[in-house]
Amino acid sequence: MNYDALLKESPDPDIGEDRLQRLLEDSTARRYLDKLPDEDVPCFLNLITISNFIYRYLCRHPEVIATLYGAQTLDISELDSISDLDSLRHFKYKELIKISWLDICQRYSYQIVLDRLSLLAEYIINKTMELVARDLECNGLKNDPVPFTIFALGKLGAVELNFSSDVDLIFVSRNETDEMSYPDYQELITEQVRRFSQAIEHRSEDGFLYRVDLKLRPWGRSGPLIISIDETELYYEASNEAWERFAWLRARIIGGDRKLGDNLLERLQPFIYLRSLGSDDLIRFIKIKNDMSAQRARSGSWNVKLGNGGIRDIEFFIQMLQIVNATSHSQLKTTSTLKLIDLLTTKGFFSRKEGGDIYESYVFLRRLENRLQMVDELQTHKLADEPQQRRKIACSLGFGPASDDSTIEKFDRKLLEYRQVASSCFDRILPGETS
Repeated sequence: MNYDALLKESPDPDIGEDRLQRLLEDSTARRYLDKLPDEDVPCFLNLITISNFIYRYLCRHPEVIATLYGAQTLDISELDSISDLDSLRHFKYKELIKISWLDICQRYSYQIVLDRLSLLAEYIINKTMELVARDLECNGLKNDPVPFTIFALGKLGAVELNFSSDVDLIFVSRNETDEMSYPDYQELITEQVRRFSQAIEHRSEDGFLYRVDLKLRPWGRSGPLIISIDETELYYEASNEAWERFAWLRARIIGGDRKLGDNLLERLQPFIYLRSLGSDDLIRFIKIKNDMSAQRARSGSWNVKLGNGGIRDIEFFIQMLQIVNATSHSQLKTTSTLKLIDLLTTKGFFSRKEGGDIYESYVFLRRLENRLQMVDELQTHKLADEPQQRRKIACSLGFGPASDDSTIEKFDRKLLEYRQVASSCFDRILPGETS
């Protein structure tokens, strides 16, 4: 294989050449690289050039290159034989590299990439909980059936997880138990959630599983890690916080007692979805919009998530339409932003062109966000101003070779186009003083 011409098309030919040479010096890596189909080699060079953490992982575990041949499938059968966190971390990174490959190659709908990222997180979360539960069973806590429900919110709830994102979780328990006194039961399941959080966030040489964010729970950081279904319902009945309503729009059961979770979601329907928009609701929503405007005014370089014309502009707009219309249009009761855009278009809230523009803009911005996070597996949303870094990102997204000055120009033009679509969504949300 003549790599020289292909390296010139990569995001950084010099770095790409060094990294490829390092891998070819390893007999295992060379064996699997030699088996890569010719059409896949540019994707591989793109992958190891743009992602520092993936390159380092492949240097330590060159056998993972072989899994790229079947990258379109998520191999969950291996989970059954995993009995420790180190093996689980290796499973996570092996599958994450396969998903990164799907993203880089651009041969599949981007919804598939987001689905795989979310599904991988769900499997990891449930397997981690299973490993933690084994240690607690000797203390009298039976986990068959699991005594609580795990709700995912945010991007995981929407089945649109990022490459390096916190997973927003809320744990809700049953009201009573026959196993032991209720205080003892609550203490044990709280300890299980605590150990789960420590286990899933623990860092080893190979990395970590996920960062867990539990602050969306009732009373936030000051509240219990897990409370009963009745206590949860009472809390939200008394809540006037608009942001909590928005958070539960994307709540989805991903583990534990599904019947318990379905029961709670049914109880919370009047809290989540408005039958009518009152003046107090308008004031709260305008405050959220103004807070978003103030936040972007304080930031430095453009932020693909929170900045003007960023991801949050589209999400807030779509969720506003959902929150006031889902009671009369029950199909809108879905957690996925992309599905909501399609449904709102089908139901006539947007023209086909407008809905298509919003959908395309959202996908592009999410691809850009994930590409930024793919570099070092960091939860970053800032696009660098420095031309060299922008050119690498633009090249990795398919806008042309890094050596061509027009690559960054084409990227910037397309980015501006999509940002204008997103910012027009934000500008249509309610009146109010915005910056």
